[in-house]
Amino acid sequence: MRILLAFLTLVIMTLANTVSADAELAALVKGSEVTPPLSGIQVALLERGKVTETFTMGFAQRRDDGIEALRSDHKIRVASISKLVVAIGAVRLVERGELALDSDVSEYLGWQLRNPQFPDTAITLRMLLDHTSSVRDGGRYFIAAGQGELKNFFDPARDYWDQGAHWTDQPYEPPGIYFEYANLNFGVIAEIIERVSGLRFDQFMEREVVAPLGMSGSFNPCSVPSDQRAAGFRKRESNGHWDPDGPWYAQVDGDAVNCFYGMNDLEDPDQFLSSYQLGSNASLFSPQGGFRADAADLTALLRLLANRGEVNGDPYLRPDSVAMMLAPSWSLNTAGTNGLSAGEAEPGGAIDGLMTSYGLSVHRIDPKAWGFSDAPNLLVGHLGEAYGVLSHALLDPETGNGIATIITGTADDPAKFPGHSPLYRVEEAVLSWWLKRRSNNASSHSNSTSNH
Repeated sequence: MRILLAFLTLVIMTLANTVSADAELAALVKGSEVTPPLSGIQVALLERGKVTETFTMGFAQRRDDGIEALRSDHKIRVASISKLVVAIGAVRLVERGELALDSDVSEYLGWQLRNPQFPDTAITLRMLLDHTSSVRDGGRYFIAAGQGELKNFFDPARDYWDQGAHWTDQPYEPPGIYFEYANLNFGVIAEIIERVSGLRFDQFMEREVVAPLGMSGSFNPCSVPSDQRAAGFRKRESNGHWDPDGPWYAQVDGDAVNCFYGMNDLEDPDQFLSSYQLGSNASLFSPQGGFRADAADLTALLRLLANRGEVNGDPYLRPDSVAMMLAPSWSLNTAGTNGLSAGEAEPGGAIDGLMTSYGLSVHRIDPKAWGFSDAPNLLVGHLGEAYGVLSHALLDPETGNGIATIITGTADDPAKFPGHSPLYRVEEAVLSWWLKRRSNNASSHSNSTSNH
């Protein structure tokens, strides 16, 4: 009975919020013939570099003692948008002269990072940030706590070498030229940050990025208050079978929370952290996707970019640094021979064209090429997908308008609902909703100005 009452309360709260907030988003949460139902969604909109509206609906947790409604302050694992957060931290170190974008990162790591296929070509921070380093995930891209050091991925004498799977072995994919999205790049960047800053990766990010930007998120989920953690969900069973009519299953940050990879396999996690050797294995803090944040936190990233490096009117990054991050560091050539555009998906499918231009950990999107005729010419930011979550932080750099979205999960495989672009249909629906709202707001502003 308590569960039923809690569920009814959640339904009433959701309906009350969404009727006054936005009927289209409420319909998306419910699902349709072309989009699966959602466990929850947070949305924050940016106009001229300022947050104007936020929307939240759905649930954050489902437990035996009840269902917890999703709030705007719930933190969710935002997946690969984390890379943009890390890039901002790295650029801070570049501005201070502690890192150089085009120097051999081996100088910072204390061990040599060289692709055996290209032994005379140095790997640089720029290559790691724009995914042209020739590093590959090779099926795994983190090492759990106590299981070894990050450099073991690149050591032929270690088990993590995986027959060289963490390097391209193709002669036409040299470092600095060929783009292939790889999470392991950010494990390396996190290790560089630790060695240069003298701080543990998650602590550096808190001090140098999260706090100065006014965000409330963290790369350490255990530092997030338990009543602010929202899980990622799927209606997918442990065997991989999707059951849209079945129960929701928490994928991450449900009842069990890992502060870092491998924590639950340690007898004394606190002791492990207290004796952790900086620069040994920063991949365990999930720099590629482990940032916990809410939609408002993601708008802080967009505001930084929109305001050319300023935070609340004060300089945080130089304008030229922001311009450098947003500029194309790599672009797919006409022949399509200098990179893979499908991101982490297998090439040759519906996701081809997802990544055709990339800055320094900034996804550059031509939405008109994706079929959004009423869109701006360019959107910058990043996308994310992991553990059921679909996330978006996208900005029109010309106007300062943007959208941050965190979908906490889908009731069916989103790949069953392809769209006209490399996005899933439900992602397209959210983007179309924002573009229409943006257009209407622009018309209203124009009319009010002319009437005045």
